[in-house]
Amino acid sequence: MFIRRPLFLIDLHRSSYRLTFIVAGMAACSSFRRVPKTAPSPVPATSASTPTRTEPEQPVFTSRDGAPRSFVASTSDAKTIRIVVVRDGVTKQWLFRNASEYLAQNNAIEVSDPNAGFLMTPWQNTLTRDGAPELRYRTRIVLHFLGDSTWKQLAVRAEANWLRGEEWQWGYDAALLDSVSANLTSRLGKRP
Repeated sequence: MFIRRPLFLIDLHRSSYRLTFIVAGMAACSSFRRVPKTAPSPVPATSASTPTRTEPEQPVFTSRDGAPRSFVASTSDAKTIRIVVVRDGVTKQWLFRNASEYLAQNNAIEVSDPNAGFLMTPWQNTLTRDGAPELRYRTRIVLHFLGDSTWKQLAVRAEANWLRGEEWQWGYDAALLDSVSANLTSRLGKRP
């Protein structure tokens, strides 16, 4: 048997379903647009008399068409080489393997001679300008262990070329040279 409900109850029942769907739909849509709330970053305590200054970040390039700031034009070996004094009690194989592993982390190795203790990466365009690789600037890393029977030192070079007009200007990348020599000193250098 079919029991008949009054008409106003049916309409109320349908409208409550409609209202439920509308509210649920609005809640679902609003959750897609909701911006996640994050805690504010802590601000260091400073006195009211000293304003907080942030140093502007130095641009990578000297000008719109100039060489990078880290490029130093030079043909002098004295400026372009850093010497790392390697630690005592390690074998040539251990030194060469660790130097190779360090270079292979971020670079390809073009020349590898474990007998001579020589490693060299290919020329690479590592910098970008306005989102595109800067093809007028290239760098490469050259490592050479010094000494015949035992390697006591590692010569580190970060050669760089800047294309000025139609000729490559020779030099080195000071930032790359400092970074590579510091990392190799911590990996292979003498312990204090």
